[in-house]
Order: sequence, then structure tokens, then C-alpha cells
Amino acid sequence: MTYSMLFSSHRLIKVLEWFAIAAVLMAVFRPQWGSAFYARILADFRELARNRRRAILTAALFPMAARMLMLPWFPPPKPVIHDEFSYLLQADTFAHGRVANPTPPFWQHFESEYVLLHPTYASQYQPAQGLVLAFGQVALRNAWWGVWLSVGVMFGAICWALMFVMPNAWALAATIGAGLQFGIFGLWMNSYFGGAVAATAGALAMGALLRMRERAKQRSSAALCAFAVILLFASRPFEALLWSGVAMGMAEFVVRRRAGERVTAFYLRVLPSFAAVFLIGAGALAWYNWRITGNALNPPYLEYQRVYGTPQPYWWGTPLHISSFNYPEIRDNYLNQLHLYNDRYSLAATVESERRRLRDFWRFFIGPFFTPALIFLPFIFRDRRTRPWLSASIPFVIDKATYHAWFPAQNAPATVLIVLAMAQCWRHLHAAWRRRRIGAAMCNQLAAACMLAIALAGAGKAMEPILPHFLRHIPPIWESLYPARRLRDDVTAVLERTPGKHLVFVKYSADHCFCEEWVFNGADIKSQRIVYARPYTPESDAALAKYLDDHDVWVIEPDAQPYILARTDDSYLAKILGSEDNGE
Repeated sequence: MTYSMLFSSHRLIKVLEWFAIAAVLMAVFRPQWGSAFYARILADFRELARNRRRAILTAALFPMAARMLMLPWFPPPKPVIHDEFSYLLQADTFAHGRVANPTPPFWQHFESEYVLLHPTYASQYQPAQGLVLAFGQVALRNAWWGVWLSVGVMFGAICWALMFVMPNAWALAATIGAGLQFGIFGLWMNSYFGGAVAATAGALAMGALLRMRERAKQRSSAALCAFAVILLFASRPFEALLWSGVAMGMAEFVVRRRAGERVTAFYLRVLPSFAAVFLIGAGALAWYNWRITGNALNPPYLEYQRVYGTPQPYWWGTPLHISSFNYPEIRDNYLNQLHLYNDRYSLAATVESERRRLRDFWRFFIGPFFTPALIFLPFIFRDRRTRPWLSASIPFVIDKATYHAWFPAQNAPATVLIVLAMAQCWRHLHAAWRRRRIGAAMCNQLAAACMLAIALAGAGKAMEPILPHFLRHIPPIWESLYPARRLRDDVTAVLERTPGKHLVFVKYSADHCFCEEWVFNGADIKSQRIVYARPYTPESDAALAKYLDDHDVWVIEPDAQPYILARTDDSYLAKILGSEDNGE
């Protein structure tokens, strides 16, 4: 249930581990404790899950409702990671009715991470997440509401897909468990980075393939599978290729499961529906590429890699080498990723890298409350209905094991397979030690402890202002559930309260960390109220200030202690920023 591996404190993890240990001990030594209460809850739960549509709606609404209840204490997040700002630029572009923006005058001042300036001004990313954010921005006045809605859709799709391989009650239970673990305080709900869209696409692909077992629904299922694959290409293109291979293999599996079904007849029946949807989607994505890069076969992601060398490719790919940069911060990000890529040449560094990835994966998808069920992981390979899907997950495991970094969004297309594996482990745990009902009690107590931890996190944050002095050491436990405000947020708040428009030149120190980037802007730079820019040359700085002549000019030195924010004008601009060449 931690916010993400980026912001989880060791103190919070320890508290959750103690909660889980207490639940396990209670189940072992007092398995009958609360059994009557849990029996009533489970009976109501089974009745709820009896109706498929009602169960799917419950799975979708549960994390959405829980997160909405906590809005007074955990408001919509501020962007933190570079990628988030890039996605928000994409959303703002779509909200303005454009696919890409013209290169702004004096574009060198606006160079930033994961943002293209040539041949157009646009995000480097595929359009799916940006469309979700744009919906929130246009329809609900805040891009985060698009995130909130997409997470609910994701869990509804996961529940629907799981119902094809396990009883409805277990599918709903698994989805709610996933919602507790990474749906309410998870990175996908509390950032703009994305993940829910690709996870939805993976769940739709799996469900569509399983739905093909019903001959009357094969054509519509093929169309749904094609839509899911296109949605993956619009969010995680490489994983879309993996899912395409999985779809082909699993379609063969579906055919073999049908007595007397000929492969040729099956494909003649489903291919027209699949091809129609796929070609329409592929044409739309090609048009998107063309509008941004001028080449239908060159996506903006590859164009940004060509110019800036980031992100570096998978370990089995050829490293990217870039010789010059206009700014040291962008160069430092490139060098850092190149260093991580080169770790593959060291066995010790490779092992450490894989350990960190596995730790982060565990923190996000599993956590302390679902770890006890992992002891039954070897048993799930004997389950006939799930074994093919476990085999299908192997390419995704290899995919993530050969990349220099890990974020939850990279595993998003395989989320439904991860939840399936955890659900099967949980079912084995529930059936274990049947005579004393220890396994069932352990499931009940761990689920209750997880819900209690969620409730205490929300209640603790709500009560924080009135905590007595001797309890002031407690808030750091839940502080990591929501990232602290950055200095950029505070300065932006000051400028928003200051009348007029503002052009802010960001003057970094020589040892500034590339991870703290300030220069991110919206789709229409000239009209936006607060513009962040890099100093380039004295002449260009003055020309930019003249171009944005309706903006007051400021200089921020974020690395000074304390930071310096000063209003200036054209006559003092060159003197304050200095005459050094930032291109060194």
C-alpha cells in the first residue's frame, strides 16, 4: 500500500511488516478468533460477487471511492518526476486541440527532459496517457481526475479478465486486494506518470482471448483484442509487441481447447474483425508520429533518443552516444543512464541492479501483507487453468530484467498476470492447514490488517494537526504516502499570488542535480502566466524577455541557501545571469 518505491520510507515499511507479522501470529495461535464475524462478511461478499456486472463495478469503484474520501488530507498530487511534466505537456497540447505545437521562438531556453523542441514542440511519449490527462483537464478542470478515472477502469478490467479463470468471488477479492496494495496510495493513482492505461490494455487482451472460447463471441472478442493491442502500442509499444506474441500463442491454445475446431477456420472467422480495428488504430498512431516528427514510422520517443540519448536501450541493444549538449543538467541525465546501462559489464553491479529492481517490484505489487502467500508460488504451476498464463509472463520478466531502471509503469501491461499469480497463491493459502483453518484465518487477518493500515494512514494524516507534542514523531510514518512539496511548487505559489505574468530564468549552480529540473512549460508558452526558462546567452536572454514583453522578468537561484528569487528588467538581466556560455 506504499505510495511508490520512490517515496516509501523504511519506517513505513517496518510498520507494515509488523502489522503483517501480528496478523500471521494471530491466525496461527488463535485461528478461531473472529471466525463468526468473518463468515458473515464472506457470505455477503460471495452474494455481491454472484452478479458479474455488480462485482466488476465494485472492483472499479472501490479504489476510486477510497481515494476520494481521502482528498481533504491527500489532495491531487503535484508533478515530481520528469516524465510527469512531459505527459502534462502532452495533455495540455491535446486540450488545446492540437497533436503537436510549433517550435517556440528562442527554443533553446526551453530545452528539458523528455520534451522535443524540433521539428515540433511536443512530449516524447505515445498518446494514450496524455489523452487520459487531457480528458481530466477539459472535462473536470484538473488532469488528475483523468488519472483517478483510469485507475478505476483498470481494476474493473482486471476483475473482468480474472473471472474467466477463477470464481467470481475470488476474482473480486484479488482485485480489491490489488486495489489496497497499489490502487489507493499507489504511484498510478497519485502521479501523472501513467500505468493504469497499459494495465487496462493488458487485462482487456487477456479477457478477450479467454472470451474467444465462446464461438458466438469470437468476432467481437477479436476486435476487443485488437483494440487492447493498439492501446498498448499507444502507451507501452515494446510490451505491445510482447502481448502480440502472447495473443498469437494463446489463440492457438483457445483453438486446441475447442473439440473439432480447425485452426484455419478459426482464423478466417476472427482475423477480419481483428484486422479492421488494428489497421484503424495503427493508422491513427502513424498519423500521430507524422504530425510530431514528420515521419509516420518514427515515433517521438525514438526521435528524442536520437537527439538526447535518453532513455538508454535495453541491455541487449546498442548504447546511444551523444557528443554535445547545450546544458550540463541534460548531459548529466544522459551520463547517469549510460552509466547504469554499462553496469551490465560488471557481475556485481548487475546483481545489485537486479536486487534493487526486485525490491522495488515487491514494494509496489506485493508488499508485506501479501508476502506470506508467496510460499505457495511453486504450487500454482500445477493449476491447469492458470499454467499457460504463467508461461506467458516469462517474456515480460525477461523484458524487465534486461533494462537499466525500473518503474511500475514498465510492468503495467503484465499487471493482470501478476494479480492472477498472487490470487492463485492466496487461494492455496486459504486452503492450507484445512483441519485447523489456519490458512483461512491467515487470509482473513492479513486482509483485515491491510485495510486497517489504509484506514490508519488516512486517519493519522487527518489528525496530524492536533497530535500532542509527545506524538510528533509519528507523522513521518505516513509522510512518504505523499511526496513533499518541492521548492518549485513553493516558488510557483508565490508567483501565482503576484499580479501579472512572469518569466523566470532558472540559474542552476555548477553542482545542481539533474533530478531537480525546473524548466517545464505548457503547450502555449507565450500565453501562459508563469514561464520557466534557461539562461542561454545574454543576447538571447534579452531577446526572450523582449518577446515575452508582457511578462515581468525574474531570476531564481534554487541552489542558494536560502534560495534567491529576484525581480529584474532588461538592463540588469545580463549582469545578473552572467555572461558565461552555458553551452560548455
